[in-house]
Amino acid sequence: MSGLLVIIFVQLFSNYLLDEFYCFKNSWLINNFRRLFNPFLNNLKYFFFICSFVLCLPAWSHDAETLQVIEKIHDHETFSSHAHLGWESRYSSEGRDALDGQSISNSSLELGYDHFCFGIWYGMSSNYQYEEWQYSFAVTQETLGIEYYFGYTHLIFPKLNESDDEWSVGISYDELPNGFKSSLDGYYSMDAGGTFFEWSIGKGYDLGEDLELSLSGTLGWNEDYVSDGHDGLNFFSLRTGVEKTISQNLSIIAYGNSSVAINQDISQPGDDLLKDFLYFGLGLEWDF
Repeated sequence: MSGLLVIIFVQLFSNYLLDEFYCFKNSWLINNFRRLFNPFLNNLKYFFFICSFVLCLPAWSHDAETLQVIEKIHDHETFSSHAHLGWESRYSSEGRDALDGQSISNSSLELGYDHFCFGIWYGMSSNYQYEEWQYSFAVTQETLGIEYYFGYTHLIFPKLNESDDEWSVGISYDELPNGFKSSLDGYYSMDAGGTFFEWSIGKGYDLGEDLELSLSGTLGWNEDYVSDGHDGLNFFSLRTGVEKTISQNLSIIAYGNSSVAINQDISQPGDDLLKDFLYFGLGLEWDF
């Protein structure tokens, strides 16, 4: 497994350098290299991520706090709350680099009691040209280790003077063999009239009394949710993160995520931002 991770890291890091350092992009050496080897590399990367996803399932897990914008809290007849403050080098949405290279700062607050939870999320791009608010409500239930939810989210985009309403449903199971976990989530957009599905799987590792490592993989499927993009498989992402506990209720997280586009159709405008990209994130988590 370590050899496979090294290969994936080297390939992703080289792609990141080419994307981020523009001085290399237009050189004759890079252009000739891409023309000669891109067909081979494209097939090779799909081979690697499919093999890693299938063969290494026991080593990955779903990290709900970072893969979902608003965490679904489920507590039995108790009140709980969670706050998050973070930054991401890019805004990944449905496998797309939604802000085309811009970073995003975000914060959220989730409140839960028994089977009900409410959340507010806010994000702003680094150039202050994009804002997004999300107000969510969900009902959760857990049976025999299986947790599922049904939710509603109202989204507001002040800079664009637009809004949307979404219905979501999800199921997760935390007691799979070898300690790994899996979840399946789907959300329907009233504005687009379509649904997007995400399947995630993986595992967390305790590295010490107050340090945890998480590895996860996510597969995304579009069904008219991105109405001007192609339907079917859209992306696959690999994520690794660490969480450092500072106190009983406070922790810091850091993570990296690589998103690989699947079947991009350049003739469809909704696929313009569906591409291979690597991004990083930092966050502060507070349970109170």
